[in-house]
Amino acid sequence: MTSKQSLQVIQQSLVLLLTVPFLSLSGCNSASTTSQSPSTTVSPASTASNEGKAGRFALIMNGPPTDKSWNQKAYEAAQALKAKGVDIVVSESISPADVERVLRQYAEAGYSPIVAHSFNYGDAVFKVAKEFPNINFAWAGGINKTGVNVADYDQPFYQGAYLVGLIGGKLSKTGKLGALYGFDIPVCHSMGEAMLAGAKTVRPDATLTDAAVGNWDDVAKAKEAALSQAETGVDFWIGCGQGPTLGQIEAAKTKGGFVTGYVGDMSSIDPKVVASNLVWNMEPLFTKMIEDTRSKQFTNQFYKMGVAEGVVGVEIPSAFKDKLTPEQLKSIEDTRTKIASGELKVPFVPK
Repeated sequence: MTSKQSLQVIQQSLVLLLTVPFLSLSGCNSASTTSQSPSTTVSPASTASNEGKAGRFALIMNGPPTDKSWNQKAYEAAQALKAKGVDIVVSESISPADVERVLRQYAEAGYSPIVAHSFNYGDAVFKVAKEFPNINFAWAGGINKTGVNVADYDQPFYQGAYLVGLIGGKLSKTGKLGALYGFDIPVCHSMGEAMLAGAKTVRPDATLTDAAVGNWDDVAKAKEAALSQAETGVDFWIGCGQGPTLGQIEAAKTKGGFVTGYVGDMSSIDPKVVASNLVWNMEPLFTKMIEDTRSKQFTNQFYKMGVAEGVVGVEIPSAFKDKLTPEQLKSIEDTRTKIASGELKVPFVPK
């Protein structure tokens, strides 16, 4: 073999070695979504070519981008960043058991920050973050658990839940409100308590019945729990998690009553039942993570963005605005303004 042939063999081997670790990654230059097994190649060349540009951002979700809730709002935020020139990759429906693999692949490809958009991804994030100290990670803990290169981001849905309480206090016939949580964690528990606090400002006799389903996705189990609450007179619900909320909607169809959409517009699921939507605009949150990564301000960050930052809000479907008087609608908007300005401090009751 000649020296020229030997050089060619070495070059080919180097290309193969550099490419193989990335064969199961999702798309490099588009916000393509993937299933449990991402399969598009990302090469080291793409990392170098994007340095100093708008950013390189990876999002890992535990469900599809069409759930009208938790995952769809994150996906929409990623798409908005893509439209502004950010290099986006998204993996959908990744199980907690598989997330370590995906985290490592994106880290090896140079994406930073990498957002693991599930509470259940926490253990994997902190494990992989130690292996990649120069890559920034974030997880949806909402409990202020951070690290040198790991951020947590709050979900102050309780602020919006207070506004939901104003609506529930008016629409409920019995004054009995219900809350179902995937798990009784602070983010969830505080939602039910805040809704009750808001409802009591318009209906002092309002009460709350709450329960944890023990699963974020089990709609059937949540429906059973909501039906049990309905038997006690509950006719207005708020849910923490897609499964609990979808179960409430199914129960409301059967027993009557109204439900709040969970962090997205769920009105189309049943326009006669979904009376309000607690919405989460995540674009400002993701933008801040990218900016802090660029400016090296990411260390031990606990991102807290709520009503004041336009990240958390409440929308009333047009069909239900007719069920509230102009004075009531104005009161809801005035209350939102007070929360945003800091004049009104919504009580945070984590347990």
